[in-house]
Amino acid sequence: MKSRVLPTEEGLWDKDNIRALRKTLQSHLLLPQFSYPNHVPPGYHQVSFNSLPDEHELSHDGAEQRHAPNDEWKFRVWTGGHLDFQKPFLWTEGRHGPVSVAVNEKITDTRLVGNADAHNAKVMVTITKNLFAPELDAQGQPVRGSRNQICMSKAEHNILIREQKYLCFMREIPDSLKSASAVRKIAFPSDPDYSQTMIPSATLLFRFSALTRNAHVIHLDGDYTRQVYGLPKLLVHGPLTSVLMLDVLGKALALKIHGEASALTIRNFQYKNLLPLFVHEPITIACRRLHDTKPDTTKDQNGFAAAWQKWDVWIQKGEGRDATLAVRGSAMVSPEPCPASERERDPF
Repeated sequence: MKSRVLPTEEGLWDKDNIRALRKTLQSHLLLPQFSYPNHVPPGYHQVSFNSLPDEHELSHDGAEQRHAPNDEWKFRVWTGGHLDFQKPFLWTEGRHGPVSVAVNEKITDTRLVGNADAHNAKVMVTITKNLFAPELDAQGQPVRGSRNQICMSKAEHNILIREQKYLCFMREIPDSLKSASAVRKIAFPSDPDYSQTMIPSATLLFRFSALTRNAHVIHLDGDYTRQVYGLPKLLVHGPLTSVLMLDVLGKALALKIHGEASALTIRNFQYKNLLPLFVHEPITIACRRLHDTKPDTTKDQNGFAAAWQKWDVWIQKGEGRDATLAVRGSAMVSPEPCPASERERDPF
């Protein structure tokens, strides 16, 4: 599987999609308008640089065939991810106009869980996607290679974002996914610094599918989801949960430094989906600051050496005795000087 070619989109950020995602989420979360119109908030890369497979390249459920081991493993769920934001600020436009990005994506790990012949075996697949700063010519335009692909910068710190996506492929859907009621209750922190509660709607799932070019039917067709996957309702996307968590954390960070000359920026984030989130069911997205830590000098490109912060971020669902942790995450946050103006920003 690691030798497979995964086609990618590259080029300019999709500014319309980024604005559309924020507008879509503002129907569910208390989120401000962008402080800088051309800023790319953490996680919003999800709506840029997504390939559009031909229909014959999709599995029966609309997921991409090239990610699956083979047709035998016909059920797919998203189990989590890890994101490194190696630049504290990203912009859709720079001094020379719209910003181009070089992209590559590949399968970097596969792991069999259980006996290969067992009906309940699983194959865990890691897909790594890198967004690079491009090599620029004298006019500030991206240099293209022999196959017209954008050449990545030769600078030492040329990666903008590195994302690892964790997928699970199964022959059968386990009973633990088939009930809207949590089979097990997982404790969650009781003292968040900040939280918001929302109810994911079918419209939200449809719009996120459209913005990310995701045709996986378990987010779109309730009848199919019940009859084929055996799930009670439409499932909330794994990457959507990450965007929700990053946005709520971002709001908490903005409240902490309001009026100051520095910003708290998310530098890396990891999350694990423990229980499914379903459409029309309330969820609470919460975060809390844990402790300070030394700056990661291997990733800090600005030389702004103030202490970093570690935060817990999570999603809980259910009420009262039925409340349970559903998604567990953590983030590293660094203080950075605020851009004085959009004209003074460094796009990379």
